[in-house]
Amino acid sequence: MAFIRVMSFGLRLGKRNLMLVFCVVFLVSLTLLLLKTGNRDQARLQGLAKCRELSQLLETKNLSGIVQFHKTANEEEQVLVIKKWKLQMKDKMILEHLLLTKECPWEANATAVAQYRAELGKCCNASFWLAVTQENAPLGSNISPDGNKGQKLPVNAELTSLLPERSPFPESQYRRCAVVGNGGILKNSRCGVEIDQADLVVRFNLPPMNFSEDVGTKTSLVTMNPSIIQNKYKSLQAQRKPFADALQPYRDALFLIPALSFVGHGVLGYRAVYTMEDFGLMQQAFFLNPRYLSTLRDYWKKQGLKPQRLSSGFMFVSMALEFCEHITLYGFWPFPHDLADQPISHHYYDNRLPKAGFHSMPSEFSHYLSMYAKGVLRLRLGKCQ
Repeated sequence: MAFIRVMSFGLRLGKRNLMLVFCVVFLVSLTLLLLKTGNRDQARLQGLAKCRELSQLLETKNLSGIVQFHKTANEEEQVLVIKKWKLQMKDKMILEHLLLTKECPWEANATAVAQYRAELGKCCNASFWLAVTQENAPLGSNISPDGNKGQKLPVNAELTSLLPERSPFPESQYRRCAVVGNGGILKNSRCGVEIDQADLVVRFNLPPMNFSEDVGTKTSLVTMNPSIIQNKYKSLQAQRKPFADALQPYRDALFLIPALSFVGHGVLGYRAVYTMEDFGLMQQAFFLNPRYLSTLRDYWKKQGLKPQRLSSGFMFVSMALEFCEHITLYGFWPFPHDLADQPISHHYYDNRLPKAGFHSMPSEFSHYLSMYAKGVLRLRLGKCQ
């Protein structure tokens, strides 16, 4: 009996010691976890502060500050790679800024997003002015083409018959938006699934959709430049079925045609709409309003962006800044190499180069970088999966 009592006491003492050891281990682990979390949070906050600092340097074009920023960044190897590329100095600087920016721990900045939304809403008001309607261009009025200053396009009965009564774009906000450029950097990205999860998906110039793994299948809005109608579909003066077939992947989308920006483009826009009417898609076609594009150009000119004409991508990123809470850009990349120094095609589907001097893609990309650094939008430049 005495032996049993001793053993029982030993077991109770062992359990107490075991419990004590467990408590000590738990407290030490919790302390280390809190320290690690605190250090991680501190590093994140420091990184965000540096990201904001870089954003200010980019916006104010503080070159001496940017040089100093470079000295503290561990990107020397990739900067040397970039210096081998045959680019203008300003484009090399944009890429070097990207190398710094991509190290920033990105975090959405609702205040900065709200500021863009308020400024663009005040100057441009996409929900009312983006598309030409009977409300903002009544019968008998004139439209001023943004590409031909001093010209007037009368709003006649034929044009009025093609216009919706009111804007098809709601004033309510979309939560997640994907603006999908056609850059070659999108090829092999495997971003299709992620793109299709967005509430609003914007595409440009009827791009081929047989790359679904990389570009997705969903489209909410797609642009259709008159140059595409003219060059790819022979101005719709011959067979129209190839054009109608090209629209099938976008059957549920809205089609926006900038046919009134230049005198002479209207006839191409009319033919496109009439063809869509014949194939049952007319109710989804709208003309992009030159007034919206004109006020948008003036806004960005004040921000230091002065190309001959804004690209379609930049126009609709601006639209998304009014409509969307969270914006992600895919396929926006104006350079002939990726950051691994591999050559890439201009588009994900071909290597046809744009008309020289018409747009300023690197300068626009620099503005995207600035918005990324401020937490306004995200840039997808690598693989999604």
